Amino acid sequence: MRSAVTGKRGLFVGGALAVALGSASAAMAQTAVVDGAGETTLGELVVTAQKRSERLQDVPVSVNVVSADALADSHISGLEQLQQLSPSLTFTPSANTRGQGLSVRGIGTLNFSDGVEPTVSVVLDGVVIGRSAGSFFDFNDVERIEVLRGPQGMLFGKNAAAGVINIVTARPNLTEMEGDASISYASFNEVRAKGSISMPIKSGELAARISGFYNESDGIITNVFDGRKYNGLNSYGVRGKIAWSPSDTFDLYATIDYTSADQDCCVGTVRSILPTTRYFGPNGPTRASLFAGVDVGPYSREANFDGKTFNDQSTWGTSVEMTKELGAFTLTSITAYRAFEVEDNNDSDGGPLALLNINSAHQKQDQFTQELRISSPAGERLEYVAGLFYFDQDVSTTTDVRGNFGQVLPAGAYFGNFIDRAISTRNYAAFGQATFNVTDELRLIGGLRYTNERLDARFRRILTAGTVGGVPGLGGPALNAPNLPAKDDDVSYKLGAQYKFNGDVMVYGTYSRGYKGQAINLLNNLSAATVNSGQYVLSPETVRNYEIGLRSTPFERKLTFNLTFFHTEFENFQAQTFDATTTSFALANAGKLRSRGGELETQYSPIRALQFSGNVAYADTRVEDFSPACYPGQTAALGCVGGRQDVTGSGLPNAPMWSYTLSGRYNRELENAPFDLTADVSYSYRSSVFFTYSDPNAVQPGYGLLNLNLGLQSKDGRYQVTAFARNLLDKQFVSGIVPGFLDTNATGAGYTQTITQDAFQRFGVEARVSF
Repeated sequence: MRSAVTGKRGLFVGGALAVALGSASAAMAQTAVVDGAGETTLGELVVTAQKRSERLQDVPVSVNVVSADALADSHISGLEQLQQLSPSLTFTPSANTRGQGLSVRGIGTLNFSDGVEPTVSVVLDGVVIGRSAGSFFDFNDVERIEVLRGPQGMLFGKNAAAGVINIVTARPNLTEMEGDASISYASFNEVRAKGSISMPIKSGELAARISGFYNESDGIITNVFDGRKYNGLNSYGVRGKIAWSPSDTFDLYATIDYTSADQDCCVGTVRSILPTTRYFGPNGPTRASLFAGVDVGPYSREANFDGKTFNDQSTWGTSVEMTKELGAFTLTSITAYRAFEVEDNNDSDGGPLALLNINSAHQKQDQFTQELRISSPAGERLEYVAGLFYFDQDVSTTTDVRGNFGQVLPAGAYFGNFIDRAISTRNYAAFGQATFNVTDELRLIGGLRYTNERLDARFRRILTAGTVGGVPGLGGPALNAPNLPAKDDDVSYKLGAQYKFNGDVMVYGTYSRGYKGQAINLLNNLSAATVNSGQYVLSPETVRNYEIGLRSTPFERKLTFNLTFFHTEFENFQAQTFDATTTSFALANAGKLRSRGGELETQYSPIRALQFSGNVAYADTRVEDFSPACYPGQTAALGCVGGRQDVTGSGLPNAPMWSYTLSGRYNRELENAPFDLTADVSYSYRSSVFFTYSDPNAVQPGYGLLNLNLGLQSKDGRYQVTAFARNLLDKQFVSGIVPGFLDTNATGAGYTQTITQDAFQRFGVEARVSF
């Protein structure tokens, strides 16, 4: 049986690799350059983490930069895989895109309620995306991704309490025509194609850029009920851009994009089954008999269900960014509209009976944002960025839930609910951050943000015709709550200092207070008692973050060595839990969360043809004053009292303590040949995690993924053919483990699991061209 790299052995192997490689960050992908004296140095990385273009090494923020080359070389196509290049980031999948989520330093929002916003903010070309589902699109025509860790609300819109994923796409070239294209074929009949072209319409003044992508592949999970494959790819998209620069003092940048993903997902497989579970009374079929002949276990690639499972989503948006130079100052306006629509259903019982075959939703989201900011000139004694922000969002969802829940009912009868809900968010903010240059070496930092937010929601649940009652746990009796308001305001701030010893060494220390607004409980099982008591409103999250960092480029800039230490405390974290016994979800404020640790990013290039890199993250998470439901089979001796467990002192779910990525890249010039040889290898590791508090049956041991590329590239770099292997060692792992549907009793539970494509060994070939 194959197993993942686990525990201390995995850390030892990774540590040995780190020593061997000399470490640094593949995600940073700095290009080695040769200076006038013929010496090799690392090129400069420019970021916009502080809303102005700056050298990464000068920025007093913990930021990991992932370049377009790093994404292409690693065959990373979306946020779901980005954790392989940015170890502080964690992706948690779900039965649909509405429930998926991102975490930074172990902390993020994972729930199904329309009234809860993400704790990690995703920003696309300066536009904040209001819901997680709107963030999962292909990395098409991306220039770089900046993963900002810790609270970023001073400069990055709303709800950036844990961090920001800042996605920057490539802009049109005003003076030259340029383009690129690639196509690849890999295991599971995976085909990926993408391309872009930029054309000056009036040289130096007006240019356009258009890009597109197409992805398809067979599924990785076989449903033995009908022989179909599930969890494959089927998506496409297009993005258009215009850049206009009619004078030296004015620029306009407009974008429009559309993405469609129609997928048969997201199917889990059965990890284990209780031998005593039986449906439809004492003489009904056992769950084990329903899966006879089906692969059941930790490495199962088979399912057996009779319902429909799909997730069809369209995402689109447009933005206009205008920049005006007012003397030495810069005024920037970003006006944007974004929206998505998704229809999905999953066979929640996961078996060949109609226990809960219909669990469908139709969700629409649209948002309008306006940001206006002014930037002072760089290099003055006082530098600042200040602005105003407006956010207007509407989310509406209808949900249909139906099934017999394994009970003997009259012919044609079932339990069923239809839920219609909506929430509107209006957010106003004023923000600013200033740097005072006390001397050429010492800088003082201060930031402030005022936020005012109002939520207006409604909730209506009815019993559908023919039902014998509301859906147990996942629904309930009829309820009409047409007016569920909430409002709040907040002042957040940041203080710090940085000291530059010279052009190669800088240190900084900051303290920041972050904020995420109130949430409204709009789960299917919302009760009248919760509404009438006012407890449908969850308190806002607040966060305090202490951070110190070192940024350095020693050894004549052949090495980049960046080190950050942090201590983060959350209060009133908005958490969702699941009670397997009652098959019900619950929302509550967890008392306190803490995450502390360090991050190391280094890169070393002894010669231009050779680069070593590594990115290491350590996050020790802890929860205090939180009592979720007990896990199946948990006894009083194991901490279960009255159906609840006090998890104070426990780490957070799906929050690895250790994670890292190590890589090496080599370019070999071939004499008397039109091509050069390229080779790179990378290894990413994540230590063990649990998916349910304290549950020993919901643990994923530590594992590492080894990836390899071998290719030929033309001398001018325009053409390249690469053979690649992903997960070369075939380390199988799961991205989620939950109790099986109605497969619980006093002694324990059976479990189902979520498996992604990255858990399978894959081989492929890719061709690229650029001009």
